[in-house]
Formats: sequence, C-alpha cells, structure tokens
Amino acid sequence: MSKNKISIIIGLFAGLLLLGFWITAIDFEYLKNSFNRINPLFVIASGLSYILAYFVRSCRWNLLLRNQIRLTYKESWLVSSAGNWINYLIPIRAGEFIKAILIKKIRKASAVSVLPSVFIDKFFDTVGIFLVLLLIPMMHVRLATPLKVLLVLLILVFVILFGILILAATHKKSITGILQKVFSWLPIKIRNRINGLIELFINGLNIFEHRRDIIIYALVLTSVGILLDGLYFYLLFRAFDHHPFFMIVLFGYTLINLSYILPQPPAQLGSNEWMMLIIFSLGFGFDKNAASSIMVFAHIFATFMITVLGIMGFSYAGVHSLKQINREL
Repeated sequence: MSKNKISIIIGLFAGLLLLGFWITAIDFEYLKNSFNRINPLFVIASGLSYILAYFVRSCRWNLLLRNQIRLTYKESWLVSSAGNWINYLIPIRAGEFIKAILIKKIRKASAVSVLPSVFIDKFFDTVGIFLVLLLIPMMHVRLATPLKVLLVLLILVFVILFGILILAATHKKSITGILQKVFSWLPIKIRNRINGLIELFINGLNIFEHRRDIIIYALVLTSVGILLDGLYFYLLFRAFDHHPFFMIVLFGYTLINLSYILPQPPAQLGSNEWMMLIIFSLGFGFDKNAASSIMVFAHIFATFMITVLGIMGFSYAGVHSLKQINREL
C-alpha cells in the first residue's frame, strides 16, 4: 500500500474519531429544529459570496502565474476549483500538484514551472494571520487558550513559508546547491534531470524580482478574498437567525480557513466541527449547539459547492473520471 493511501486512511480514521467525539457533545434535536428555520435567501447570498471568494483567489493565482504562462480568468478559476476539490478530499495537498498537471494538459507547459506560483499563492493565504492579529484589539475579547495555541501554530507555519521565499530570493544558488546535494547519490542521468527541475523551481519562486507591484495587487486580492469569506459565514449566521458582530465572524472564520494549512482529515471530517466549537463556542461564548448547527450546514453546503466546481474544472481540462484523476496523482 502506498504512503499516500496510508495517509488518507489514517486521516479518515482520525476524522471519524473526531466526529464521534463531537456527536456526543451536541444536541441533535436542536440541530433538527434549527435546520427547519433556515432562511434560503441568506443561504443563496452566502453561496454567491463563497464562490466569489474563490474566484478572487484564482485571479490572484492568475496574476502570479503570468511570468510562466498566461491563462484566462475562466481557466485559472476552473483549474483552481479542481485543485481545491482534490485538497478537500485528500489531506496531503495533492491539489497543488493537480493544478500544475492540469495546466500542462491545457497549455502543454511544464508542470514544474507552474509549481512556484502555486506555492507562493498558498503563502498569500497565510497573510490572513496578520488580519487576524489586527482584529484582536478591535474586538475587545479575551482569547481562550485553545485559540492562542492555534494562532501560535499558524504563525509558525507562516514564518517557515516566508523564510523559504526569502532564502530563494537572496541565496538562490546556495538553496539550489543544497537541494541538489540531497539527490547527489542518484545515477547521473536521473540526477541531471532532477537538478534541472530544482533550478527551474527555485528560479520560479523569484516571481517578484522585476515586478514589485504584483505584491500589492496580490495583497489587495487576498484581503478581498478574506472579506468575502467572512461575508459568506456571516450570512450563514443570519440564515440561522443569529446576529453576531461581523468582525467576530470574520476573525473566527479566517482562523478556521488558516487552520487548513495544518494536517486535516479528508473533507475536514470532524475537524471543522471541532474548530467551530473551539473558536466560536470556547473562544467567543456562542452556544455550542447553535455554533454546531451552523457548521454542520456550512460543511454540507461547502462540500456541495466545492464538488460541483471541482468536477467542472476537471471536465474543462478533459478529465472525466475518478480513475483518470487517480492516474494524474
């Protein structure tokens, strides 16, 4: 059995375990009654905000990718959707490689040349950490210990990713040399091939070398995406007839989104539900059953949207079956 399959099985088991513990903590009768009171207009509006948030992020990736290849906004959105679906289903970030492979399929470009833009695009998602830190003094709330631990972990991941980008920009030759030495034991033919791919990847990380303005545009698009995420979740609160302070919802949902850079079970099974309780119930004092009702619906709703958009993305690239997806992986 491959390591990837083992990781998926372990992640699935962990997710089911988390889900089992979560089930014992909530009132299903409350969930049933709250679902009967959902306002469909707010649900539709939240869905549009969710889709628009992902479209804005795909525009950011389109911008970062232009040094290597030019895609239409439609293409970058559909390819991103396909990658997001795979990331959602498989907890090993395989979707990032799928994006590169699909662009190779659509544009006949080198998959490795695309990967640096994917890596930097994911780095910009972690910039939301700073928005979270800026929001803390504005909310006048006391952070619970679980929230503080989560923030520390997310900041640590951000520092590591930022360090890799800085080293790639300032010590390109040194980083390339170190990575090439790792594979120095391989046969010369294979080693030369890998060395060429390493040089291509490291050079691609230096996207901003001659276009500093891209950083500003990427940060603006990141901020718009985060605000749309907050609006999506806030509208779901309204759909359940809850009226929280928008900044609280924005803060909480940004933390939930940022937590996805940490290891997750397939489809965030169980982890989303517990993140909701840790952040909104333990952290902000929301009733645990009310918070759970919103997250259960959000989980099902998001799964539906991600799946539909993901299938559209794979269909556009000419991949029409799960067997084909498996071959691409």
